[in-house]
Amino acid sequence: MFNQNAERYATFGLVAKLPSEVIDGIWGVIDEDLRGVVKLPRVLQFALIARHGQVTVVFDDHQDSIFEFDLPFDYQRSFPETVAVLDDGQNQTMMLLAELNA
Repeated sequence: MFNQNAERYATFGLVAKLPSEVIDGIWGVIDEDLRGVVKLPRVLQFALIARHGQVTVVFDDHQDSIFEFDLPFDYQRSFPETVAVLDDGQNQTMMLLAELNA
């Protein structure tokens, strides 16, 4: 799951609400900070919160740990509260949580 060489996409709904650098930052968190550290399920959920005016990405592994990663980008109140990432075995798609449940 979540091989960084797989095809990766972001939905139009997400791209309309979140800048590409934040989207790329979340892919970086998956590749550099989570993969190989925790068992990643088929669907990941990340909360986006403001910390000192910047974006912090929060991941709960639903086991023992909650991970927080500070990104060097300004937080905007228009950002979605939660982002989902789905790995269907062929492609990986980042989307709004509402799009995952649709």
